[in-house]
Amino acid sequence: MRNRFRVSTSEVATYLTCKQRWMYAHHPSYNLEPRTLGEALTRGIVGHEALEIYYKTLVEKSESKAKEASQDFITKSALGAMKLGDHKKSLMIASLGLVLTEYYTDAKYLLDEYNILGVENSIITPLPGCDDIEFAGRVDLTLGVKSGPNKGEVVPYDHKFTYNFWSENPLKLNPQINNYIWAFRELGNRSRRGIINMLRYRETAVDKFKQEPVPSNSDLRKAFIKNHVVAAKQIVELKLKPTVSLEEGITRSSSKFNCEYCPFATLCYTEATGQDSTTMVKASFRKNSYGYDNELDVA
Repeated sequence: MRNRFRVSTSEVATYLTCKQRWMYAHHPSYNLEPRTLGEALTRGIVGHEALEIYYKTLVEKSESKAKEASQDFITKSALGAMKLGDHKKSLMIASLGLVLTEYYTDAKYLLDEYNILGVENSIITPLPGCDDIEFAGRVDLTLGVKSGPNKGEVVPYDHKFTYNFWSENPLKLNPQINNYIWAFRELGNRSRRGIINMLRYRETAVDKFKQEPVPSNSDLRKAFIKNHVVAAKQIVELKLKPTVSLEEGITRSSSKFNCEYCPFATLCYTEATGQDSTTMVKASFRKNSYGYDNELDVA
């Protein structure tokens, strides 16, 4: 019997975007992340951690303590970047702290409408038709409706740091929220909708925050999960091989959109031109520990 595998929506997204990128981030022969994160990925990771601290502290203590703990983390992160000589990143993190301070006031209404059921909690459930593959997700914020006809309904709430608010199509075709809803329902919860929590970091933005419901119904959830299952099966078969290459279908989806901000672009180019990447891997990468492999996961 094979070992059990867990496959997330973000891993499937990376695999479908560029298999070469997926290999660098997820295949056991590489399983890498950059030692130095780019600005977009840093913003997303620091922002998510600050929100995690805020909501976890809010559950255990008070709103003032939650704000204080979150801002302490932002300050330490900004100082850390400054000590490394990255003044641009330090300024970005400090600016992010200002955005979060405004967000805490703007989104205070959530506490009136919802109970906080979980913060960065894992949700794991078997995938249909798969004996050894499970769906795995980490939900930024799990909310429970407090009152009314939908009382007790579970609502996944996902943070996105964005330059501009998402347009209609990415919201309609968002697999992450629909997959979370599917997983919650598989685990016996009532869940029919989710929310994308968008925080704009553009300095000139007038409207900075938007909590947008994501459309969902049974047909849409089935379509996304079927898609997830097909990709997950391919992913697991590749992970069972000690190495993978072009012969196993690991192709480069080279384009401006895919390559411009890819953290593996230099490594990819080095190997594509036939050069030895051993020194580069040791110097510029480490084993993937955080769980994110590209800016799309957390941005």
